[in-house]
Amino acid sequence: MNKLTTTIILMFLAFTTQIGAAPNAAKAGKGTQNASKATATAPQPSTNVLQQAMETLNVSKLLYAIEFLEKPIRLPDRSANLNFTARQEETDKGIVVKAFKPEGEAKKMYHAAELDFESHKFAAAREKYKKTMLIDPSQTWMMTFIAQTYGIEKKFNEAESWYKKSIEANYIDYLAHWLLADIYMLKGEKQKAIFEISVAKVLNRNNPNLERKRKEVYAANGLDSTSWTFHPQAIVEKSTANKVTIKADSLWMHYAIVKAAWENEPEFRESRIKNSPRKNKDEVKELDCILGLLLPNADKKGIPVIDRLNKAMDANKLEEFMFYEITLLDHPDFAYYLEPEKIMSLADYLVLMARK
Repeated sequence: MNKLTTTIILMFLAFTTQIGAAPNAAKAGKGTQNASKATATAPQPSTNVLQQAMETLNVSKLLYAIEFLEKPIRLPDRSANLNFTARQEETDKGIVVKAFKPEGEAKKMYHAAELDFESHKFAAAREKYKKTMLIDPSQTWMMTFIAQTYGIEKKFNEAESWYKKSIEANYIDYLAHWLLADIYMLKGEKQKAIFEISVAKVLNRNNPNLERKRKEVYAANGLDSTSWTFHPQAIVEKSTANKVTIKADSLWMHYAIVKAAWENEPEFRESRIKNSPRKNKDEVKELDCILGLLLPNADKKGIPVIDRLNKAMDANKLEEFMFYEITLLDHPDFAYYLEPEKIMSLADYLVLMARK
């Protein structure tokens, strides 16, 4: 049965002293550091996830190797993981998301409108967009295009009105929110612009052009416009049938310990799921890992991820942190299945994080 290595124990010593006796340290070897075997009893479920994870790894039949990252893990490029304009439909089974796809006569009219738009015949384009909706009322995104024509003509009140109509018909139209933010900036209505660009950002998390616009709007209104991404510097990999390698930097090592327990220790995983009020096991896992990061580091200042987590928790926005900063990164389309109130709450979270 394994013990954590001396190096890692020293990192945890001050913290574990407060919550119970620290595990006995084993002698650290050169390079990869393995834990020595010892006699121990299986850990009981604990409300302190970091303590429980450490105890679980200590008595595991698996061999855990601890390594410090030699260089930072690169941030993956998610700029191609984008959302496209779609609409929500309420059904007996809940919200269904469908792509806008005009067909038949509606398709012909839409293409004719686009030709007029490209030729700068905006009045003619507007009429054809309207006719497209008359043929197929589900094509509500035509209202966004109608609003665009008014915006190009500097008829900002008309543009605002049509963007609002489009949003009322289909709240997940990210383009309508984005361009409405532009209109509000031109009209000097800064708070409205901040909110609308934040909603657009929620609805298309990884769009690089939208991120540039968000930064522009935030900076123009005295908000922090820094781009920040949740990016754990931690890797857990099972190198052989009975050996797990944990790699992390000093900040993320606690996160990695909890992650390793979740991914390789069935009893630990089941106990965490059983004792959580959450139904989604992936959410339970991610929250546990976040707590593993935060528990020993909560008092540290000037570390972006810790500052952000503390700010979110102080505002009772941890759910929003997890959904926006973690879930939407790889699953931006999940935003399309949210009710407007939840989308607004995520937008409020973004604004809160940007307040200096």
